[in-house]
Amino acid sequence: MNTNTFSYNRSKSNMQIRYVPAWRIGSLLTVALTVLFWLSTPHAQQTTESGDIQGTVIDRKREKPIASQPVTLTIHKADTAETQETTTDENGNYRFGNLPLNPSVHYTVSTIYEGTDYTEKDLVLSTWAPNIKINFEIGAFTEDKTHVRVKTHSLFIGPPPEDHAPDGAVTVIEVFEIENLSDLPFRTTHGTQKVGALFALPKGVEGFRPHSSVALTMDAATNHAVFATPLPPGGTILGYTYIFHVEKDGLDLSRRLNFTTSKLSFLVPEGVGLVPRAKFFSAPRREQIHGVIYLNYQSSAPKPFEAGKTIDLAFNVNMSTAHGALPEQTSNLGQLILIAVAAALTGGFFVAALFKLRTASNTTKPDTDDTSTPSDAGWLRKLTPDDREHVRVARLEFITHLDDKYERQEISERVYKRLRREQTERLTTLLEEQKRGNNA
Repeated sequence: MNTNTFSYNRSKSNMQIRYVPAWRIGSLLTVALTVLFWLSTPHAQQTTESGDIQGTVIDRKREKPIASQPVTLTIHKADTAETQETTTDENGNYRFGNLPLNPSVHYTVSTIYEGTDYTEKDLVLSTWAPNIKINFEIGAFTEDKTHVRVKTHSLFIGPPPEDHAPDGAVTVIEVFEIENLSDLPFRTTHGTQKVGALFALPKGVEGFRPHSSVALTMDAATNHAVFATPLPPGGTILGYTYIFHVEKDGLDLSRRLNFTTSKLSFLVPEGVGLVPRAKFFSAPRREQIHGVIYLNYQSSAPKPFEAGKTIDLAFNVNMSTAHGALPEQTSNLGQLILIAVAAALTGGFFVAALFKLRTASNTTKPDTDDTSTPSDAGWLRKLTPDDREHVRVARLEFITHLDDKYERQEISERVYKRLRREQTERLTTLLEEQKRGNNA
């Protein structure tokens, strides 16, 4: 049996096969293990006990180094952090030396120039990489909007805050999934300032709140949400919440697009009765989010929505499907009946039926009936016959909706009986007032 083996020796011209005796392979392994053991001993590591982080700060606008620029090094050790500071020399160079080569220690290098923070995080020095070079290119931005696109713009409709008056208000949540396709941070001009992104808001926004970033604010003068920090390369998710009011013609969230947008998505709780007016929305699909069923309308346009165009984000009130807090315009323009019925019958809670009347300045005489008169009778008498007919239809639709919910076992028997009894009593009061009006 041949106990020899072979190794490959590849040259530039050809490959030669050279046989090596087995006993020599054992000797080679012994030498290799000895070298590795020597490299792993403290004696070998003494040649590189510390490392450094250095680099250059360059002004890309003038293509010159920046002298006397402060640079900060943060050393993260377990739960503690300490900082060192230095300034660049006349050639824009900086250096932090005598840094321990410990994989458990992380470094952050940063500098602030003209209000903009430039930071490099999670730097680690080791025996394999004892020196790291970090250059800061100041002013290296792109302002080309074609590099930025909104992959998805999602709008969620929800109930107003509990302490908000029942005046047709809703909560609107907007989330943007943005992509900066450039290798440089993006920024644009807003008035006299340079900012990272702008998002136009519909007119009438109240209680603006950013989701996470404190750099996202609302400019009431221009009616824009402003992201002050330059938009970094890659993907970014931004969002905010505000209060808006449903008007007589529906909910109009239309606005001008600041960036090209690939997809629009509008989510409304099932039964609220808001339907997109634009034809580019496809038929909705049902989605459950935190126990609530939403109808998700998504845009189906063949091409992205171009920046600079005004997008139709108006939503009409569909009373044939409305079971949520929606307004309805009556035949008398001086009166607005706000109808709030069960918008969420899941999760052990519900919104009871509520009818609120805004009377015009030329309303009829005030009600003078005694306290034994049903609560609805007073304001029902102030309505015109056409107004009372609108209320009658709405109550019947709500009762029908309750029956359907109960048959599908989507509402408990206790809640169903209570709501149906209340609506039946109110409907009876309405029919009596209609009868009195016809006999008058």
